[in-house]
Amino acid sequence: MDQDVSNLFRALAGVGRVKAVRQEYQVFRSAGGDFVVFSPSSRGSSSFHMTRVPAEKVEALDKMLTSDSVTTGSLMKDGRLDEVFGSAEKVAKRFDLLMALYVLTALGKAEMKKSGRILVFSKLRNEG
Repeated sequence: MDQDVSNLFRALAGVGRVKAVRQEYQVFRSAGGDFVVFSPSSRGSSSFHMTRVPAEKVEALDKMLTSDSVTTGSLMKDGRLDEVFGSAEKVAKRFDLLMALYVLTALGKAEMKKSGRILVFSKLRNEG
């Protein structure tokens, strides 16, 4: 993996927080437009996991999402996002979809509801 991440940390702007089933995620937007999602690590109170979520994935998902409820599983079966999210590596794709859904939730564009251990997402209607 030969990716330079130095630009991700320039001028991070807070977007919001998302409380999921087991933990809370903090979402930021980088100066380059991509998103960075931080979640607490079990390795210590000062440790976090970080995930880069490319803006193009968030935008593609935002365009496709409707007021109908979706899960990462239903999105995996829907082939419309395969070009942007890929289709070969199923575990990676599910994780990328979930992180993009968290970003949309933090942006106030999607609503997340818990149904047992399953997270269900739908697009929020624009007010105004």
